[in-house]
Amino acid sequence: MTQRSGKPRVLVVLAHFDDSRNPNGRPNFIPQGVGHAVLAGAFDRDRVDVALYSEFHSGPLLDERTLSWPDMLVLTGVTSAFDRMRQLAAYVRTKSPGCVVVAGGPAVRNLPLLSAETFDYACHGDVEELSEIVAAVYGPDAAAETMEPRFDLLTWSSPVNYAETSRYCNFRCSFCALTGERRDYLSYDLGVVERQLRSYAKRRIVLFVDNNFYGNNRAVFMRKLDMLERLHREGVLPGWVALVTSDFFAHQGHLDRARRAGCLGLFCGVESFSPTQLAAYNKRQNLVAPQVELIRSCLEAGIVFQYGLIFDPAVRALRDMEQELDFVLGCSTIPLPAFLSLTIPLLGTPHFDEAVASGRFLPDAKLRDMDGFTLLTRPRDGIEAVLPFVRQLAKIEGRGSDVARHAFGFWRRYRRSLSARQMVTLLMNSARLCTPAVLNGRRTGGLQAEETLTYVTTTQPLGPLYRPAFPVADRFAGHFSPTMITDADGELLPTIAANLAARRHPPRQPAQVAS
Repeated sequence: MTQRSGKPRVLVVLAHFDDSRNPNGRPNFIPQGVGHAVLAGAFDRDRVDVALYSEFHSGPLLDERTLSWPDMLVLTGVTSAFDRMRQLAAYVRTKSPGCVVVAGGPAVRNLPLLSAETFDYACHGDVEELSEIVAAVYGPDAAAETMEPRFDLLTWSSPVNYAETSRYCNFRCSFCALTGERRDYLSYDLGVVERQLRSYAKRRIVLFVDNNFYGNNRAVFMRKLDMLERLHREGVLPGWVALVTSDFFAHQGHLDRARRAGCLGLFCGVESFSPTQLAAYNKRQNLVAPQVELIRSCLEAGIVFQYGLIFDPAVRALRDMEQELDFVLGCSTIPLPAFLSLTIPLLGTPHFDEAVASGRFLPDAKLRDMDGFTLLTRPRDGIEAVLPFVRQLAKIEGRGSDVARHAFGFWRRYRRSLSARQMVTLLMNSARLCTPAVLNGRRTGGLQAEETLTYVTTTQPLGPLYRPAFPVADRFAGHFSPTMITDADGELLPTIAANLAARRHPPRQPAQVAS
């Protein structure tokens, strides 16, 4: 492929489809995705010009000048963003002929055959695989000696700094994409972590984006806390927030120890208050202690507790799900959840395999609809009965008085154990459930009248992004067709089955896509 003179120009994009068809991104949402900043670390700082773009933060990338700029396009994103990555590949190949397109992420790993047909390089390994591709395309000198995140390239300011201390998770929840990956938990060298934390010019609260900050080795975790406490005392680390699994709370003294190290908040995957449902999710770590007591002890220790709830209408009765939501709204001992969503049958997970085996998938199910807000499987109580509850997950309507009553009770209970800033954070989460458009930047101005959301994959409109923003070559027309999961009878498509079967032996040679 022809390379322009001068330094290679690389654009790394975090691809994203917004579930509400919001055309403006979510600049106020925390956490932001930073996978593109991690990937940027594969390139030598002096020999390659690298730019980042996050569609989650800034909305769809449609600027023709930006799409004409790169010699290499690197794409990443969650499973539902696979079609968006295909669209971006078509745009760049139209505007920058000869551009090398590299793609990775869970969908690429689960769809190796489709990915090989679409991208020049489809990555099936860890992020470090990008360094090998850089060396192969531009020579060894273009690859960084040490791959460390390029948070300095982020195009947006943030009230928090980001860092990562580990990779993957030591648990195997049935619905989690990491379970499908089948990779072992890995803790990073603490020296690398400390360099990340010291690299920031502005001292802000750090949000650790680990899948499981606690991990499977208590001794390693305690050494990590020792380092964080030292940096906290130095003033390098004003405070931090991380995601832990419920087994963290089973050890006496962990909360006090974390608080001394500067911990201000923890996120934990509660997912459900139903023991039966937790067992079905294979989240047995959540059964080590009563969850309400666990949450209360965290808050009384002066640490914010945040969590999400997910609902599976395919196996749970509507009344059961409604009662769980009523319980949360009426229990001021715990905060309201940071988010509500459906359980997603992600490709390659046990949850996906179970949905296929039991014939639960709806007809004409689309990969793009694996967003947590669209029904992909047949509800136990029927679609029409469940739809009002599903719509409520995106925005709780008609329960404003319950939310306000909960907020007051929560404030009264924890006003002495939590700081004003911590309390505001949790109460803002309560408001977000009722007004996501205001607090998350979720505006549907780009949604046309004929594309009213149905929240059912069979009839859910694709949205305007499936119509090219500018003319592309005929050979790229297929890039704007949706990736289908099932046929008109709800049966898994042979193409998807073949791709899932090929995951262990993906194509070895990168595809040479005509440009």
